Amino acid sequence: MFCKLSFLILMLTLWGCEEVNPYSKVAAYDDLCQSIERYSASVYDRNVNWDSLSQAYRIRISEQLTESEYFEIIGELLRSFKDPHVWLIAPNQSMYTIDYLDYTQNIDKELVIQSYVAKVTVHTPSILSGFVSDSIGYLLLEGFNGDADTNYSIYSEVIRRFQKTKGLIIDLRINNGGSLYNAQHLLNMLTSKKTVWHTTQNRTLHGFDSPYTWYIYPDRNLSYQHPVIVLTGRYTISAGERFVLGARQLHQVTVLGDTTANTQGSVMGREMLNGWQYTFTFEKLLDVDGINHAGIGISPDQYLSPTSTIVGSKDLTVERAVDLINGN
Repeated sequence: MFCKLSFLILMLTLWGCEEVNPYSKVAAYDDLCQSIERYSASVYDRNVNWDSLSQAYRIRISEQLTESEYFEIIGELLRSFKDPHVWLIAPNQSMYTIDYLDYTQNIDKELVIQSYVAKVTVHTPSILSGFVSDSIGYLLLEGFNGDADTNYSIYSEVIRRFQKTKGLIIDLRINNGGSLYNAQHLLNMLTSKKTVWHTTQNRTLHGFDSPYTWYIYPDRNLSYQHPVIVLTGRYTISAGERFVLGARQLHQVTVLGDTTANTQGSVMGREMLNGWQYTFTFEKLLDVDGINHAGIGISPDQYLSPTSTIVGSKDLTVERAVDLINGN
């Protein structure tokens, strides 16, 4: 998934250097709808009747609309997919679908770090590790973004650090996605054999291309085979969700928490005729059983309600993870 801040900085830089020319709102709308019809996997994945929907919204488009009114209509149309990958970015406005999905965050990061994690190492702004006890490791991944070689080195350092622990907690509850290959590198360190991960298909003008099968391969240098608890929530997004699909195939891993966000395929960015930027999912993803989790999310092995996991100064998800590793 794109990093919001980086994307906004890029767009603001581009807009600051360009003069916005007059445009036809109807033509820009039609071009947007045609692009989604051609390239979006969500037209098929999310039970959206795109033909009817796009025609219904077209009636509301006129050249007399203000920019703000036009933006709201386009944003409302795109939110119909309920896809966290769908954004709309204009010079003075932005819309992120996930902000409209009424999701509840099931982690207080500062609480976890202050109350549960000792010997903390901050590897990058999105990667933190430490110990929940002398025998249990903790790895917080707020994303799988960043250079592949750098991330591989960090994951290797972390796994070596935890080799003598009896269990590891991998916290993905606020993981906003990133590079699929970074997620794969970490999964490789958790498996002892080649394992089917999932299949993907890209949108084409006539449906989808042939399925491509992804695998998890044992890392040549490192292997962590002690119990692993992966913590998830509604803000586990994109590559974070794909990590969860892989984790569910590994015998020593338990997924704990809330259902993930609901968008696992890769994202595409495009531009409207007026220069506004928008994104959508162009890839269909099926798990090893042929199930498409788009629009639904991936359920944990053990569900904990997001509204009752933070109680005072306690994170009951972390505490349950510790109990599972201890065999309770």
